[in-house]
Amino acid sequence: MAKYYVESGPVQLVLAAESPLAAAVKAFQWTCDRQAEILAESPLDHVQQADELGVQFDDVVFVNERGFGRFEAVWHAETVDILEAWMANHPL
Repeated sequence: MAKYYVESGPVQLVLAAESPLAAAVKAFQWTCDRQAEILAESPLDHVQQADELGVQFDDVVFVNERGFGRFEAVWHAETVDILEAWMANHPL
């Protein structure tokens, strides 16, 4: 597994993963886990409530193997794509 630097908004994590997408999904799961104390009826409510607290991804997630704030050779995706990939493994 490679080491990836995942960055979006206030979130900056270093994770081992099989791919940049897998690293981004792990980082998204980490943000969800940080908000575990929120009582919500569905995962989408959970995401909306956590977003209101400001501990969520921005609109774009950057994943890099070289460090934070480095935009050469970077992989990125919109957060909605990361959410879809996460939901594929966490059906309602």
